[in-house]
Amino acid sequence: MEHLVLHAGAAKTGTTLVQKALNANRDAFASRGYTVLVRHDFETATGGAHAHWRRQGAGISNVRVGFQRLRDQLEQENLVLSHEDLFATVASFRTGPIYGPAPEVLRIAQEEFRPERTTLLFYVRRQDRFVESAYLQLVRMGSTLTFEEFMEPVTEERLRWDVLVDQMRDALPDGAEIRIKYFESIKDLKARGFVRDFFAATGVGVVPKFPFNTQSVNRGYSDIALQLALFGNALLEKDDSRKLRHFLDDNFSNLTHPAPRLLTPEQRDELLTALLPSNKALHDMIGADGPSPYVPDAL
Repeated sequence: MEHLVLHAGAAKTGTTLVQKALNANRDAFASRGYTVLVRHDFETATGGAHAHWRRQGAGISNVRVGFQRLRDQLEQENLVLSHEDLFATVASFRTGPIYGPAPEVLRIAQEEFRPERTTLLFYVRRQDRFVESAYLQLVRMGSTLTFEEFMEPVTEERLRWDVLVDQMRDALPDGAEIRIKYFESIKDLKARGFVRDFFAATGVGVVPKFPFNTQSVNRGYSDIALQLALFGNALLEKDDSRKLRHFLDDNFSNLTHPAPRLLTPEQRDELLTALLPSNKALHDMIGADGPSPYVPDAL
């Protein structure tokens, strides 16, 4: 492979928006010799091997099997792969360091694709917002855990983005490009600017077109949706639970109803204060101008 571009998350950092844009601009990438695969394409191409590892506890050898299956199907010499769960599920921090398997997944990708050039794009999100979004996503997919139960095994040490970035860098060969970005930049860039910035970071040279609505691409649960989902998930079979999810998405999102209140202000401040040295180190790694948006003074 000539150029491997991996957009590996994190989850809940605008990945749905980015993937819609990638799908809408496939022809432009193809004209430059790039295959574009987003999450559902990857799951189909790998025959569910990767999902078997991250969802069902199978060995990490399934990641290798998945990459091998994908490699054998590629017709282009370059690949853009966008998958928010490439390194682990969204709540990986409940059982260990956030996205702990990332270094091993990256090493396997290098061994199987053997790219001449690698670009890794990874977006981070402020930890208090990230854990809340991760929880809501799990409930949306059928969990019955309360937020207190969800957070019980979580420690600040498991939420260190700076440690993850160091580990990802160590797992990549010399000369690989690793681009860490703040998801929060979407507030200033807006949706289209966020996508343009992402496309520029791939290094492919594609300027995105937007034949789709970039607003409200991935809505979140409101407080009432959360309560209904927790109640319904405990009672309904899988198919009916899925119908409930779609109904709540359409009628009780956080666009039209108040958002859930999960972390208290005191818990939020305590978490971010504990992570202050880590987030300052992360800010130095990113190299952004101005103060870190993740320190308490910037809240």
